[in-house]
Amino acid sequence: MADFIAELGTLLDARFPILVSETHEEPRLLDKLARTCAERNVPLFIWSHADGLKRHNEKSAIYNTSGFTDALKHVDATPQNGLYVFLDAHPFLDDPLNVRLMREISFEHYRHDRTLMFVSPSIQLPPELARASARINLPGVSADRVRLILKEELDMWQKQHQQAVSVNRDILPMLVNQLSGLGEEDARRLIRQCIRIDGALDIQDLRRVTKFKQDQQSTLLEMIFPDVKLDNVGGFERLKNWLRQRQPVFQNPSLAPGLPVPKGILLLGVQGAGKSLLAKAMAGSWQLPLLRLDFSSLYNKYIGETEKNLRQTLAEADRMSPCLLWMDEIEKGLSTSDSDDGVSKRLIGTFLTWMSERTSSVFLVATANDISKLPPELLRKGRFDELFFVDLPGESIRQKIFRIHLEKRELDPAAFDLSSLARLSEGFSGAEIEQAVIAAMYAALAEGKSAAQAHLENELRQTRPLSVIRAEDFSRLRAWASERCVMVD
Repeated sequence: MADFIAELGTLLDARFPILVSETHEEPRLLDKLARTCAERNVPLFIWSHADGLKRHNEKSAIYNTSGFTDALKHVDATPQNGLYVFLDAHPFLDDPLNVRLMREISFEHYRHDRTLMFVSPSIQLPPELARASARINLPGVSADRVRLILKEELDMWQKQHQQAVSVNRDILPMLVNQLSGLGEEDARRLIRQCIRIDGALDIQDLRRVTKFKQDQQSTLLEMIFPDVKLDNVGGFERLKNWLRQRQPVFQNPSLAPGLPVPKGILLLGVQGAGKSLLAKAMAGSWQLPLLRLDFSSLYNKYIGETEKNLRQTLAEADRMSPCLLWMDEIEKGLSTSDSDDGVSKRLIGTFLTWMSERTSSVFLVATANDISKLPPELLRKGRFDELFFVDLPGESIRQKIFRIHLEKRELDPAAFDLSSLARLSEGFSGAEIEQAVIAAMYAALAEGKSAAQAHLENELRQTRPLSVIRAEDFSRLRAWASERCVMVD
């Protein structure tokens, strides 16, 4: 909070005539304003439509100032310098008379030290006033403060119920990260709610907090809490090891102060090879919410609105951090075209700016099937931590994939010749193997039997995998990736 007070002091010294603060924590903000004004010997006046304009800590309002226009007229006429704080004045800011009064007060600021400050959960100044204003917002609660609140609430529960809260220690760091940045009262209420539901803190509470954060904003992002883990995915051993090395630093950057926090990866590969599954498994293993961005939801027929939607969506991802942001088939959203009035180029510019400037704990997982449609500037070194190529699974990995899908459907892998199935499925993707298992089970069900080796072999022989149907495209993609990407296995 010292940083907020210092920033407020700097803005007052810089003599900005208008300040704006968006917050739901009005009492907390007013407390900080009162402390700052007292230390600087600056009179503080507060206006609300309910109470009128009155000096801080005085009960009586100044005569005839309950209306916003009347309060502005008083400030414009009074010789009294000070900080004049207007609470929830946003409904009155579009009135031309009010705009003119605020401009006149701001014009005189160099002679009369009367600073206007507007406080509301959401506020947008008219263009005529924006250039004379500065924004200052309360910082969210820090991680250290969250830990202290958490301890206080745990102690309170134990004192009231004569038993300790059951705590899943593995989720505590993630819970603290999700609560950090919220308002202090929001954080305390959420902690209290999580504890009092069942006397425990577990993964469901982590999901509850994350959903609360998402519900506070209007978002185009789909939030997913995957149950799949990296151990449930066959293959990808090199990539899995890469992720295991970076997970601790992403979740706790203080472990390696000299290293940059991991930012994200691009998964290039053939369709059905498991890129989307890996994104879900990574979120499941890291126990973070997975935010999926569908580019088609961004597009708007009005000029500038599509780019605005992308900026807002990326800002929402920042506010949801720590999280994983999944951009599936990114080439469909960022491919350049001469027939879209430059929208795609502006989207790329917005996205690249966010990638280079973001400081939030958002790990980006982008997947692509067609590298030729991606702009070259997106692929240069430094945009992503690494470019990985997801090829079709080899024979040993295909055995693991068969085992995973058989066990998932309560079939005993020991009853199957997995090595023979792996040989027969040469050129199959993981998704095609899964569909072969499903088709074999339907065929067996029609015969009134349980799926056996013969059913699977029959399905594999009848199927022509995509690697055969589109062999030329696969060869071209492999040739490009062989010299530019890291293989996942």
